[in-house]
Amino acid sequence: MLLDDHYSLLYEVWEEAEQDRLAIKMSTPDEEAILYKGIKIIYHRYGIRIYNTKKGSFTYPEIEYDDYLYFIDNGFRKGVYYILKRTYQDQITTINAKIQSEVNQRNNKKHYDSLKLKRDNIINKYTQIIKHVKL
Repeated sequence: MLLDDHYSLLYEVWEEAEQDRLAIKMSTPDEEAILYKGIKIIYHRYGIRIYNTKKGSFTYPEIEYDDYLYFIDNGFRKGVYYILKRTYQDQITTINAKIQSEVNQRNNKKHYDSLKLKRDNIINKYTQIIKHVKL
């Protein structure tokens, strides 16, 4: 990441995350971490990094450079909601494609209902974010 020029600004985001009463603080001998709504910010000897734990994989993906700039410009909490908004939009798009595929190919009612329920849950989460924060 080309964030060396923005380190002091990113440290301000870290400090804001530390002050957030709803965030979960974790620490090991090598690093400190703060987790809020699936977004994990880590402070260690290599710098400060932010990861999106909502994107399932074996390792959490680090956010993009532009996302770091959003955090720097808007703060920790708004940055978290911004990342979640985009993550939920991607998940809804993926599930819609799976629903369409299910209708056109397999036509398995049980799987179709499961996908619809999953989509409804994500839409509800997305709606909650939009209600509380104007992005």
